[in-house]
Amino acid sequence: MSKEIALMLMSHGNFAKAAIESAELIVGKQTNFETLSIFTVDNVSHLKQELQEKIASLDTQSGLIFLTDILGGTPMNLASHLLTKENILVCCGLNLPLLLDVLMNRDLPFDEMKSLIQTAYQNGLTIRDFNDLQKQEDEDDLL
Repeated sequence: MSKEIALMLMSHGNFAKAAIESAELIVGKQTNFETLSIFTVDNVSHLKQELQEKIASLDTQSGLIFLTDILGGTPMNLASHLLTKENILVCCGLNLPLLLDVLMNRDLPFDEMKSLIQTAYQNGLTIRDFNDLQKQEDEDDLL
């Protein structure tokens, strides 16, 4: 039994695969995750079947988190059909900082992970001007 929350990354094209590959460069090899890439030529019923098969290969006893690319897109819509089950969270707006937060904290209780993701989204959506950050750092160095 894995205490680690299972993770399903879903995107249009190969974005989800590339995101996990990039994250693994930073945090190391990961387990208990799957990716699903969706293309315009894909048949929705085949995608649903593939998604079910991939979920079945995961240890979801501690929960399952879907990270999808965009709100209202096919990946999110496919994942949303599974919200009838317990300890499933579907999030849209997959990005590398969020993915890293999730990967480094997958052993948290499911409710704490939900809170962490909400905070990560709030922090990640803030626009940061690097010039302003550098200026603040320079001013701090003068003190």
